[in-house]
Amino acid sequence: MLNLIRALCPYPTITEEGILSDGYQLAQSRDCQKCSKKECVHAYTAISESPIYYTNCPKGFSLVRLSFPVGKVLLNSILIAGSNNQCSPSFRKAHKAHKIHLLDVHKWYELIPRILPDVGKYAEEKAKELILGLHDVSTAVSLVTRNAEVIISRLDGSTDEEKIENATPSLKALLKSVELLRTRLSMSSILANPQSASFGQKHPTPIYKIFHRMVRLFEELAAKRHVNIKMTGSSHAKPNCFNSFETIPLVLIDNAVKYSLQDQTVSVIIHDKNQSSVKVAVQSNGPVIPAENQQNIFERGFRTAAAERFSSQGSGLGLYIADIVAKAHGFSIQYKCFGVTQVTHCGWNEFSFEI
Repeated sequence: MLNLIRALCPYPTITEEGILSDGYQLAQSRDCQKCSKKECVHAYTAISESPIYYTNCPKGFSLVRLSFPVGKVLLNSILIAGSNNQCSPSFRKAHKAHKIHLLDVHKWYELIPRILPDVGKYAEEKAKELILGLHDVSTAVSLVTRNAEVIISRLDGSTDEEKIENATPSLKALLKSVELLRTRLSMSSILANPQSASFGQKHPTPIYKIFHRMVRLFEELAAKRHVNIKMTGSSHAKPNCFNSFETIPLVLIDNAVKYSLQDQTVSVIIHDKNQSSVKVAVQSNGPVIPAENQQNIFERGFRTAAAERFSSQGSGLGLYIADIVAKAHGFSIQYKCFGVTQVTHCGWNEFSFEI
């Protein structure tokens, strides 16, 4: 959502990571583009009770931090008319094109809450059109999957898992890639139409086997991030689930790997509560979700500032989709954190559910 606000901003902005963006009316100055220190980002952490906070950067530009319900946006590379009097006349003259009026900033700030819902709705409709256009891609992936299954059937082994183990490394990688693409496309269908999470008939589903398969799909990606994935426990129960259920292990393991510190282990813990009920927990060590944000984690597009700093990847849609699927199955996904260090604000994150 913050990216959408920045896209609607007429003035230049800078993220907490020091990434510059032009406004649709005013571009970044050359001075800001060449600046390597990006000290202006310290304005993000300045203490102020006002939703609009003003200060100056060391170079002399004005900085305006705007607080929205979804986070903060920092305007940079601007000169507020009537301020920055400590700057030399030559500096103000050289950057006169970047002079703006504070009243205009206030008007834009007050306008955003009124137009954002409509803009978000329009963007959502366009996204749905794009997702529905992936139908042909999904058909092509299904064709590749069927051909891959034919290749697997010709390999040595009495079961599919044994046959895959006997495949060449390149064929294994291809099979995993196709399977991962297929499951991600199914997420797109749920995003376009949340009701599709409950399409089809429920059928007995081996929860442990589905999580094990998903762990296998993410092993190589985890290794590249210097993260290990370990499964513990056992489960023989097969609760009735829709086909959409596989989205949940995909999202939870993907997030755990994505937001795990290096040289740490992502743990997938599964055990039966009884013959028809399974308890699952996915744990990872990384930046935790602050208490004030925990009620928002299943909202569409929500990402914490820590998550954005830790990983540029991510859209804030995974947990939103997983929550839709969980509700379609009559349960909820719980979050808790523990072992948090005050210095790094990292600790153990756990997402769990019982089905």
